[in-house]
Amino acid sequence: MAAAIGVAVLAFAPAAHASQDPNPPWPQLLPPLPVSAHNQPRPVPHCRHASMRCVDGNIRRLQRAVDRFGCDHRAVFATTYLVLTKTMRTAMLRDPHLFRDPRYMYLEDTLFANYYFAMLHSVDRGQPIPEAWRIAIDTAASGDANAGQDMLLGINAHVQRDMPFVVAQSGLLTKRGGSRKADHDRFNDVLNEAYEPVVQAIQQRYDPLVSLTNASWDPLDDIGGMEMVKGWREGVWRNAERLVNAKPGPDRQRVIDSIETNAAAWARMMAAPQIPPGYRAQRDAWCQAHA
Repeated sequence: MAAAIGVAVLAFAPAAHASQDPNPPWPQLLPPLPVSAHNQPRPVPHCRHASMRCVDGNIRRLQRAVDRFGCDHRAVFATTYLVLTKTMRTAMLRDPHLFRDPRYMYLEDTLFANYYFAMLHSVDRGQPIPEAWRIAIDTAASGDANAGQDMLLGINAHVQRDMPFVVAQSGLLTKRGGSRKADHDRFNDVLNEAYEPVVQAIQQRYDPLVSLTNASWDPLDDIGGMEMVKGWREGVWRNAERLVNAKPGPDRQRVIDSIETNAAAWARMMAAPQIPPGYRAQRDAWCQAHA
């Protein structure tokens, strides 16, 4: 159980407010690399006109997924995603200047969600999905993983695997050549704010162990969690730069392969500890009792 808990406690950012984050803002200190400004945010399915309505639509889609899954273990990440998106919406309404380019964030958020729902659609049709997602979906379908692992496996697949492609497609520079990295890094504050609501939602509905494996009373867990999520998101930005700068053909394929390999390696590591035997039945009974 110790190994599983050690993995799960790092699932998200700390419970304290972002302004209280004890960690240095090192991502903001790392300069972006030169890239092309050719890619710019464009209308995407479910967000033809960039506005908060796009985020509202994403929330409705995620709520439908949560309702559809019920006590299916895939509901853990869907709930995590839903709470996080609601937190972003609240933060943007509270502070209209939270991001330098809100329009970009509306489009990126929707494109990001489209990747998730396209993956679910492929699962429903029995079609291949990226390896990191396959491990996450298979773990949700069988075995004795706890909800902290399900949460983290989904985050890993969606962030480390999907997000570099989303950022590269959305564009890393403004039309005038300014970097969008500041907004990318600013989102760490939203993750920080979402931590406690996510843990509470997962603990109340799906798995009481999450309140222990993501203990808000332990500041070391908070610091470690924030540093990991910062590191993952910094890696997202750097992989997006690599994708944009890569020449079409073998050069770009090598970048793609490295993204897939990294996300899959993380997934295998996080899915491995599944103890104690029979915990799946305990989780399912808890969910049925608290549905």
